[in-house]
Amino acid sequence: MDLAMINNIQICVFAYNLEKTIKSNIINLINSCSEYTPDIYVMINGCRDNTFSIVSQIAKDHPNIHPINIELGDKSNAWNTFIFQYYSKSSLAIFADGDLCFEENAINNLLDFHFRNPHYNAISSFPCDKGRSSQQWRYNLLREHQFTGALYLLSPRFIDKIIDQDVKLPVGLIGDDSMLGYLSATDICSGTDLPIQRIGVCTNAIFIYDSLNPLSWQDCKLYLRRRLRYSLRYFQQHSIVTNLKRSGIQAMPDLAIKETTAPLSKIRWFSSNLLFDVISKVIIDHQRSKLCKK
Repeated sequence: MDLAMINNIQICVFAYNLEKTIKSNIINLINSCSEYTPDIYVMINGCRDNTFSIVSQIAKDHPNIHPINIELGDKSNAWNTFIFQYYSKSSLAIFADGDLCFEENAINNLLDFHFRNPHYNAISSFPCDKGRSSQQWRYNLLREHQFTGALYLLSPRFIDKIIDQDVKLPVGLIGDDSMLGYLSATDICSGTDLPIQRIGVCTNAIFIYDSLNPLSWQDCKLYLRRRLRYSLRYFQQHSIVTNLKRSGIQAMPDLAIKETTAPLSKIRWFSSNLLFDVISKVIIDHQRSKLCKK
């Protein structure tokens, strides 16, 4: 185990309008590190509430916490900002969603898993067991070595390769986890797609998420917004990844909408996605029309 690397760990936390929960979630994150003492960069992007001031207050008592205020509210842009402005070369980098909590020692276990399996480009965490859907999610993760965006580690070798090739996520991309999963599994469009060999799954690095309540109007609205984002992600991933497979990493756009199309042939007509796919098509066509007029 590289002792220098143990002392050079960074956690990138994505935060957007989280004033009600960010303090408790950061404390939870710190506790889940156990024996490790990483630098924590909270990427506060496009917030319209008091998230930045709350994190700044926490940082007064925890010098290893660094609040980073970013004007643009875009997770992919926040990821790019961390990688190209704050990542310390050859450090171990972990990425976490600021609206989640983690079970005891989750970060510690993720790091230990990496030290035992340093060959993986990425290491995914594991969802808590909350019923049948969660059990299916767990099963798919282990069977297919999927990438989880809630909490993950990228190896120093892989990040160095990302930086060397100037790979940035497209601004406006929905589903940064899907794109990073593709880049990890293909070793940045190398011509092979090997998720089992390149993405590890740490089953004792567990993240906790809130289940939606079908009797709550707020949760119902959240569910509908989520389904719409899933449809937008479907069209984005299909369009962008198809181009990456054909032309390589140089085909990665700076803006997701530049390479996103929603043809009628790709609408999932005979599924529960139909309404959301149609709405997504309208949104994408409108965005592309605006882009062409600039």
